Amino acid sequence: MQHSLFAFVALTMAAVIGMVVAAPVAQAPVATPYIVQYENNNAQNEGYSFEYELSDEQRRKEEGTIRYSKDEEGKDVQFVAVQGRYSYVGDDGRTYWVEYVADENGYRTRMGTGDYDSDRKLELSNDGRKNRPSV
Repeated sequence: MQHSLFAFVALTMAAVIGMVVAAPVAQAPVATPYIVQYENNNAQNEGYSFEYELSDEQRRKEEGTIRYSKDEEGKDVQFVAVQGRYSYVGDDGRTYWVEYVADENGYRTRMGTGDYDSDRKLELSNDGRKNRPSV
């Protein structure tokens, strides 16, 4: 009886120690980012723009411009050409950024780390399609 009691206590302690070792480590709560800066402009007949920055260094800036083109049948069509960029700080402490353009030539991106490279900025196509079609 004494031998089985000893075995029971030993197994119970082993199980408790196993649960303690396998228990997840409590992590410090992550603060919810808050808005540091925000701007929004909506010119319905011309386009839109917005920009924001959060307390965790997430940033985004985007602009949409109404453009005009011709479809396959030669009819005038209206669309929104978009360009923008966003960035964030990764878990490794590095800043990652993405620049994007979406227009009549498709969707294009450029990505990098570190400071945003404004010398090599993507541009919207500039073939005169921004103006309204002649009537």
